[in-house]
Amino acid sequence: MASQSIGAQVAINIFLFLLVMGMASTVDIKIMRQQLRNYKAISIGLFCQFFLMPFFGYLVTIAFNLPVPVGVTLIIVVSSPGGSYSNWWCALFNADLGLSVSMTTASTILSLGFLPMNLFIYTYAAYNSKDSEVGGESVIKSINFGVIFISIAVVIGAIATGVFCSYKFDTPRWHKIAYIGGNVSGIALIIFSTVLSFKGGSDGSEPTPQETITATRPADYVAIALPCLLGLVVATILPTLLKLSKPERLTTAVECCYQNTGIATSAALSLFSGSDLQLAMRVPTIYGFVEAISIAVYLLIFWKLGWSKAPKEEKICTIIVKTYEVQDHNEDPDKDDEGEDEVGSNIENNDEELAAESTGSNVELSAQKASTDAS
Repeated sequence: MASQSIGAQVAINIFLFLLVMGMASTVDIKIMRQQLRNYKAISIGLFCQFFLMPFFGYLVTIAFNLPVPVGVTLIIVVSSPGGSYSNWWCALFNADLGLSVSMTTASTILSLGFLPMNLFIYTYAAYNSKDSEVGGESVIKSINFGVIFISIAVVIGAIATGVFCSYKFDTPRWHKIAYIGGNVSGIALIIFSTVLSFKGGSDGSEPTPQETITATRPADYVAIALPCLLGLVVATILPTLLKLSKPERLTTAVECCYQNTGIATSAALSLFSGSDLQLAMRVPTIYGFVEAISIAVYLLIFWKLGWSKAPKEEKICTIIVKTYEVQDHNEDPDKDDEGEDEVGSNIENNDEELAAESTGSNVELSAQKASTDAS
């Protein structure tokens, strides 16, 4: 069992590396540099990720009076950075991928401090006075930070490799190959993770998703889904008020509400057992379905509203398999004004050339007339 677990973790990290490297390689290096200096957008994303979502999880836990296994696991879910899957969603529906990779880099590094801090603060505030066995310290001790640090190192290494490849092989052909490779790796990672999640269960090991969604209060489903939906709404309104570009607003919303449910699953297995474990395991399972469906619907709607980099008139099968990130180097929508200036400049130059030719023709005709009169 231990060797199978190690093998599964190695396979997940390989798929994770290829996914993140592919997404990072898709980004134009010039756009990546610009987005790394986009302090306003990155700050909004980090605020939503590390302050807004954990606070929403805490409010929901208190408002719905969630049982300890459900509430603690939900706080762990909303405190865990989304990582590479957010890049995949942004690439798939043509949000601002450069900003997404930049936010992932920043949030991955900062999660080393913010993740344990948020877990301690909010689990202690919600449950420490009610249940001495489940508080901030016990939650922190239950999490395998070694596995988390390995995943963080994989993500950082993949981003660095992808950015280097994008710089070294800065051609449309390479960007497209990297985009396809990243998408294939992302799909493989989802399939592999899903198979693993359905593997154990009634034989005494961890419960399967079918077992975790039975015999539950309807209010718990609403409570688990609510932070994700609230995050989408607030992370769309806030960047709009601060006048970020439309693709940047989509990226901020995705980065905000897409969470790493694997961290919560690992923590739940260490914290709880028996019926409490089934209650706890229900949280990442339900949240995972909610975030996938809500983000897909959200990105589809706002693509049709003209917020993504893909043309809203294009067919959906085309925008999913095609990246519009590589066109930014030549066709940046934000440079329309510059293009218009260039067109106006060309028109002025043409007018000057025509005027010069006309003047030359007039001089030549005058000279011919003078020559004829002299004769």
